[in-house]
Amino acid sequence: MIKRNLLIGAFIALPWLTACSIGTTVEPMQRQLAADIYAQLALGYMESGHLALAEQRLNKALQLMPNGHLTLKAAQRWQTMQHTQP
Repeated sequence: MIKRNLLIGAFIALPWLTACSIGTTVEPMQRQLAADIYAQLALGYMESGHLALAEQRLNKALQLMPNGHLTLKAAQRWQTMQHTQP
């Protein structure tokens, strides 16, 4: 169910995120929304064990909005996972 929701969210967000990357400037609200989407994707990928994808999405969220609430939540979760893995 989580994987299905991630795919649906990604397909819905993909055209919007692509359009944002084409423009020369991104408005702060768009930047925040894009960062939140990437952070949510990162959290979902962490949950499902797709760590390479999670790291990529987290890095994108950090580029867009390093101090965003969801970005920080995903970064904290990533750090916790890295410390608990053997």
